[in-house]
Amino acid sequence: MFLLKIRLINRWAMERILAISCLLISLVPQLWTSRACADSIDDAGLWNALFARGDFEALGLKNDRLKWWFDGQIRFLDDAGGFNQSLVRPGIGWTLNERSTVWAGYGWIRTSKPSRLEFDEHRIWQQWTWSKSDEVWKVGLRSRFEQRFVELGDDVGLRFRQLFSVRRKLPGLPRMTVVCWDELFYNLNDTDWGAESGFNQNRAFVGVGYKHSKHSPWRVEIGYLNQVLHNPFGSDRNHHILSLNLFRSP
Repeated sequence: MFLLKIRLINRWAMERILAISCLLISLVPQLWTSRACADSIDDAGLWNALFARGDFEALGLKNDRLKWWFDGQIRFLDDAGGFNQSLVRPGIGWTLNERSTVWAGYGWIRTSKPSRLEFDEHRIWQQWTWSKSDEVWKVGLRSRFEQRFVELGDDVGLRFRQLFSVRRKLPGLPRMTVVCWDELFYNLNDTDWGAESGFNQNRAFVGVGYKHSKHSPWRVEIGYLNQVLHNPFGSDRNHHILSLNLFRSP
């Protein structure tokens, strides 16, 4: 009976965590916009992404602590009618324990600004990921540090990103999950290509996920993504995005 009460309390707590998380995720961009971005530019977009990770067993490596990471993305703004950004980001990781992994890798980013100025960016990145899950819930954290090399200038931009995510399986629909996450971006220095130290942007997502079967490594997520982007030289931007994501994980 005591263990049953503990489980009920934990389930009640997780229900509240999801509700509070979704509320905060939905409010953060609005609070920022109303406080500092009253004259922000609104736009709509479409972001498509593939995220994948796994081990090197197929290559004959038997060390299951060594992992690989890859994500590729393409993003459209101007009411989803104009190219904004493409991204390719490979990496490798080392599992610390069943919940934590450290990663490092490289990213190539091609960006087209609203002015149609196109430029390349190269990033070196390191991150730590943590997750905890049961049959219903999954909570995750991702802390990422980036060193950014942009062809518009000579300085190296340093940026920190913190993501918090919550997933819950829908009652009666075990293949589907409700998903909420928020990621805060913070520049650590000024650069000659336009980065300004301090708040850079916030991304907040609310949507649903689907797996074809319980043991399938693939998952699809679709939902609404709000991006609040700080512009130190003009009006901030508030993007309303349809986000389509395909995930592969062990």
